[in-house]
Amino acid sequence: MRVLLLLRGSAGCGKSTWIEQNGLEPYTLSADEIRLMYASPTLNVCGEECISQLNDTKVWKTLFQILESRMERGEFTVIDATNSKTSEMKRYAELCNRYRYRIYCVDFTDIPIEETKRRNKMRPIVKQVPETVIDNMYARFATQKIPSGITIIKPDELSKVWFKPMDVSEYDAVHFVGDVHGCYTALKEAIGDVTEKPNELFVFCGDYTDRGVENAEVVKELLRIYKEPNVYLIEGNHEKHMWVWANDGTTGSKEFEMHTRAQLESASFTKKDVRKLYRSFGQCAYYIYRGKTILATHGGLSTLPNNLTLVATDQMIKGSGNYSDADVVDQSFCENTDAYQVHGHRNLKGNPIQTCRAFNLEGNVEFGGSIRVVSFVGNEIKVSEFKNNIYLPTEERIDYTAKIKKNESVADAILALRANKQVVEKQFGDISSFNFSKQAFFDKIWDEQTIRARGLYINIPKGKIVARGYTKFFNVNERPETKFDMLQHKLKFPVTAYVKENGFLGLVSYNEIDDSLFVTTKSNPDGNYASWLKEMIDKKIPVDTQQKMKEFSGENNVTFVFECIDMQRDPHIIDYPENHLFLLDIVYNELKFKKFSYDELISVADKFGLEHKERAVVINDWQTFFDWYYTVTAPDYLYNNRHIEGFVVEDADGYMVKLKLAYYNLWKYLRGVSYKVLKRGHLDGKETSSLTTPLMNQYYAWLKRIYAETEDKESIPRDICSLRKLFYASDEGRNFTKEENDND
Repeated sequence: MRVLLLLRGSAGCGKSTWIEQNGLEPYTLSADEIRLMYASPTLNVCGEECISQLNDTKVWKTLFQILESRMERGEFTVIDATNSKTSEMKRYAELCNRYRYRIYCVDFTDIPIEETKRRNKMRPIVKQVPETVIDNMYARFATQKIPSGITIIKPDELSKVWFKPMDVSEYDAVHFVGDVHGCYTALKEAIGDVTEKPNELFVFCGDYTDRGVENAEVVKELLRIYKEPNVYLIEGNHEKHMWVWANDGTTGSKEFEMHTRAQLESASFTKKDVRKLYRSFGQCAYYIYRGKTILATHGGLSTLPNNLTLVATDQMIKGSGNYSDADVVDQSFCENTDAYQVHGHRNLKGNPIQTCRAFNLEGNVEFGGSIRVVSFVGNEIKVSEFKNNIYLPTEERIDYTAKIKKNESVADAILALRANKQVVEKQFGDISSFNFSKQAFFDKIWDEQTIRARGLYINIPKGKIVARGYTKFFNVNERPETKFDMLQHKLKFPVTAYVKENGFLGLVSYNEIDDSLFVTTKSNPDGNYASWLKEMIDKKIPVDTQQKMKEFSGENNVTFVFECIDMQRDPHIIDYPENHLFLLDIVYNELKFKKFSYDELISVADKFGLEHKERAVVINDWQTFFDWYYTVTAPDYLYNNRHIEGFVVEDADGYMVKLKLAYYNLWKYLRGVSYKVLKRGHLDGKETSSLTTPLMNQYYAWLKRIYAETEDKESIPRDICSLRKLFYASDEGRNFTKEENDND
């Protein structure tokens, strides 16, 4: 929790012994320990070893950097230093004010100076200090006072610091309210007017704003009630956005910036009011009620520790384990304790409110779900859900899918595309290609135009789409709207997962200018990739079939979208024993993205003798999708005994996301490592720190050795498929049991 202990006393006063006796070593920052990190013991003029203070500027800079990092997470922290100067202690006090910490000074200065000198002589030589230093220290203690605002305790008064349960049995009822998320109407239905119920205690479990449409109303209500004695507000993870806004900052949250901010700024309350509200938020609620021990946090803990003060605020907010572990955490809590737990924040599996003595109050209220409430009323426990009917539909939230205006003409689209600085136009006679820029890709500048500018070819004079690929869609967890926890609200079931092949995208359509097949990639019909695609088409598709495809494309105004696998000229991450042309989709040449159904696709593919994408699985509900997701994302996952890039997940409304698998991500990263090693022979220090597995490190060591031993550097393969085969054939690679060359 947000507690800082400053130890104050000279060398030999017993600070280190006190830390050890109270088991506080894991929570302690020691100036001497950091000094020893910067420099080994040195010899003084008397020939004795001592701790050098020559690096103290760096030492104190390091200590404060570590301290601030801990404070950002709300870690309980002890500072083991003399803390003899008022100015030093004020610096700590300022940090505590910034990070909402309670600050205590454990005062050892009343230990007689003679006793500290005696103890000093009994310390190891390296830790002893000259007696003159102790004299000066005590003189300073007498004149340098502890600043106001810092609570002073004696070493035997540590229990005053600890967070203890509060007995609230005098209340007729204790109500715990789940995540509100800007849903004022549902909140009022759930709690009514708390000021009219002074004999009932109301505990709110955090996440008061964001995603809902009544954020200002919620904040206004909290400002009205937060000082009431029967109201307690716990901090959630979304409150940080409100705090940043109240301090005139900009959050990193698209949700807040696009929706919540405007609502708050149009309200009657001030940012000063909100800052006061934020400072009232507690980190947890720990009560005894009618013989029941109850712990309430935002995220949920896996047990009730003997000392809650030692638990970081960040863990109370986010909860134990991963975001998806809420049910496991609740089960563990019930197994590990006899207490009751209440939390919100996470409920990916759509679990009910109660699991034994644990209550999950995340009810997805902002998506049309419910505000959940658990009430301890005398000896009874009641659970309630209050449906929210005032919310923004998922499809109207932050959705970067291109939204084509009704009745928008191709001419209008051309003007809009050309007006966007992040869209690149390339002209090929009368036909122009439109694609998002490199800057848009790397800086993630996604809007209506950059998203639809992906393999879009338009005959400019005629104002007609000649060919088009996909509207840009994203990986799971790549964008706010594709975060896994958001997908449970976004996806419309049934959901279909298709195998994602690993090559380059090819487009084939009808070119009425010269009555031919228009063969191209996303951006260039005259480039190498388009040329390779043409060769593959000539090899795999008979001339008469090509003619029929041309006619089909022209008659139906569609584009054949292919995944092109060329292992000789363009190997990617996944190895294939031969080249392929996989028909992915047949897309209509229209502004609004529309394509053939999978059954229609198969029918056309069979008609023309084309390979087509593979449907892996159809999933009918979120729970099944949840289980499938965690199965396929496991490091050792194989699809039908082979490695694949991943899946394209498509829901019942045509919404698509990409899911890249562990094997692909690993070797894509190692491909980048290979580029660097084959260019300069090694990685630098920072780069090697990202090699986090034995395989990654072994591969790097092997490649570095190959580079050093090979005289003709150009003879070393550059593509990762060939390098991977060589690695697994080497002595280093044979140490790994996985066989990666099954497709050889």
